[in-house]
Formats: sequence, C-alpha cells, structure tokens
Amino acid sequence: FCAFYNLPAQKSIRQLRMDLVGTLVSLQGTITRTSDVRPELLVGSFRCLECGLIADHIPQTNTYKRPALCRNPRCKNQAPTKFALEPTRSEFVDWQKLRVQESS
Repeated sequence: FCAFYNLPAQKSIRQLRMDLVGTLVSLQGTITRTSDVRPELLVGSFRCLECGLIADHIPQTNTYKRPALCRNPRCKNQAPTKFALEPTRSEFVDWQKLRVQESS
C-alpha cells in the first residue's frame, strides 16, 4: 500500500493528457485490473562470451540493448548475441500496470 498526501488538485481521468506523462498526478478512481509486478532493466552489465570481459553501465531504453562489440582489442567478438546479461551487476526497477475506472 502506498499513499501520497498534499498533492495538487485531483484530476479526473478525462483530464489526463500527453503533457502529464512522466509527472506525478493525483486522480480518483477505482482500480479494476492489475498486472503482475515485473522487473524492467534500466542499466545492464554484460559479459562477453568469448573473452569474459564485463561491459558495465549499458543504458537500456524501450528495447533490450546488448553491446555491439567487445571493448577488448584482442577479442574478435562483434556479435551482440555473444553477450550474456549479468543480473547481479545490473539495475532493475519493478513496474505494474493498473487499469483505472472513473468514479461516478
């Protein structure tokens, strides 16, 4: 359970617009459906499967992005499929989808 207090005036669901994306908005409604809580990769660390070198701090966007080539000058790995994610060295955040219905 999470609650925020003293936020600016509540908006109705019909008042939500694209300019509010990425901001904290107060609204009132009924949650009708929830998804499972899932992890999302924010910053990945990958191990080269050829030489074992770790490529740290690879920022992730909307798609899963591996390094294009190994930074080791002696390694001939130039295939993104030859990198493995190192979960313990990577950063994740939990997210969940909520479906909200207007209150009458």
